[in-house]
Amino acid sequence: MKQGRSQPREPVGTGVISFAQQRSRRRTSSRRRRRRSSRAMEDVVTDAPPPSRFSPDDLDNFAAPPPQPTPILVVSPSPSPPAARLLIVLISPTSLALLASSPPPLHASLLLPDLPLQPHAPVRVYLHPSGALLAAAHGAVPAHHARAAARALVSRLQPEEVLVLDEVRSESYRGRLAADEPVEGKLETRAARRQGGVGAARAVAALAPPGSVVDGLGAAVLAECEIRGKAASMVVTWPAAARPAEFAVMRRVAAELGVDIAKITARVSGRAELDALYT
Repeated sequence: MKQGRSQPREPVGTGVISFAQQRSRRRTSSRRRRRRSSRAMEDVVTDAPPPSRFSPDDLDNFAAPPPQPTPILVVSPSPSPPAARLLIVLISPTSLALLASSPPPLHASLLLPDLPLQPHAPVRVYLHPSGALLAAAHGAVPAHHARAAARALVSRLQPEEVLVLDEVRSESYRGRLAADEPVEGKLETRAARRQGGVGAARAVAALAPPGSVVDGLGAAVLAECEIRGKAASMVVTWPAAARPAEFAVMRRVAAELGVDIAKITARVSGRAELDALYT
């Protein structure tokens, strides 16, 4: 019996790729692509960053401002009196005229470290013979220092009650007021409202003129007293150049301090003249 010519067998695996081999090849090629892409990518940790679109001056605008130096209350080395019951803050030129030509003994001075050296402190505290403390703002306190200055006064002096005598400035009023008509009004903390007011402010029934904006040291002292739960009243007057005798609150404060208001009706009301008068 003749045997036929055998057909050549095709080698196993030649021209035929199994599904497992295809999947393995795809995985290998994907790994190679990832390696090539990782080599081409920049290292965000060690590589130099690209140039910024902002100049160094522009970047400084986003930086936090340096901490502001806080005001310092320097108390006289004389034996400190007991805690004062009443602190009267004199801010308006009309209230500053209540100080006698020879003011009471100096008790403390409030210094602002970042301002140029001045011959006198902007705020000086006098000890009245009655035991009340008189804080006179002979110089202007910048708005960004008002909060810290108020905190230094209230926290260091520790008064039981505070009376602030301020004014309505023409640039801070959003309404109409007669230029020559004396007006007085008050703002109070909750503690002062519960007890009917503080000192001479008890007789002031009207509120601050509607539409007016009260800011600066006086408003900061009132806010600090509200935070600490102290009784405080702030009386604002209009106009700024009025004489003390034209306001009932000024007459009452003068009587409590023993000042003859008839002798100060002719005094000047400008802050520069007052500063020269009492220094």
